[in-house]
Formats: sequence, structure tokens, C-alpha cells
Amino acid sequence: MTEKVDFSNVHFLIVDSNQLSADLARDLLLTMGATTVFVAHGYDEAVAALKSNIVDVLLTELHLPPKSGLELIREVRTGKTGAPRQIPILVMSALSAKDHVFDARDAGVTEFIAKPYGVEGFYRRMVGIIAHPRAFVDSDKYFGPDRRRRQLPYDGPDRRQ
Repeated sequence: MTEKVDFSNVHFLIVDSNQLSADLARDLLLTMGATTVFVAHGYDEAVAALKSNIVDVLLTELHLPPKSGLELIREVRTGKTGAPRQIPILVMSALSAKDHVFDARDAGVTEFIAKPYGVEGFYRRMVGIIAHPRAFVDSDKYFGPDRRRRQLPYDGPDRRQ
């Protein structure tokens, strides 16, 4: 845990149907210095929490009865929950096959961490979300954080005259 970040003024919402998993994430955030951590155990509870609380970072599982975490993410990104559309979203999920990660990425998540996760990986993702926010893309087909992570030089024909 090299970079230090002050989490005391950040309001977190954890959405996880598994009480043990939600408690683990909450305890990690509190240990890191967070002071405001809301917990919801399903989709409907999450939407209600987003509408009635100030939330700066959303942490969600993909499996959220009666709907999915992907539906929650899409509703946040389209402005249907009352939360800012640009809110950072971390998916914490045991559903970590490539197709699940790609679906989450395409829905507009900021970060993804596979369960079970370690303290160091969780902390690094929180630091990335808070201290190094990514630019947002707003196009006809996608609204969410810029998915490009590498800064590569242009590798094509030079068409300038």
C-alpha cells in the first residue's frame, strides 16, 4: 500500500446480496479511513440508497436479485437512479470469466475485481478510482470511463500532407 489517499470524505455504497462479502468490503473501507459506508443487499435497496444518499463511489456485485448488477450499472450510467452518471463504479464479483468482465466494462464500470480479492488489490483499485479518475466518454453507444489504459503512439500510415 504505497500511495496514501484520504478516504474520510468519500461516501461509499456497497451493493452485495451476500452479507459476509458486503461486511468484508465495508470493513476494508473503514480500515482504509472511510467514514461513510452505506450497504444495500439487492437491486431495489441499491436504487433507494442512491436516490436518498450522497454516494461518491459505488461498489457492486454482478448478481443482485431480482435484477443484475449490470442493469444497475446501466441505469446509473443513463441517469435513472439519481446518482451522478459519472460516479466511479467498482464491480466485485466471483463471476470473473472474460465475458462477464467485458459485459461489465461495456456497461460502464470503472474497475473490476474478482472475488476472492486481497487487501492490496482492493486498496489499489480504490486509490485508482479516487486519486486517478479516468476521463469519461459520452457517445451514441457508450457512456462511461475511457476504456483505454495504455498510452500507445499512433501506429498507422501518416496521412497528413
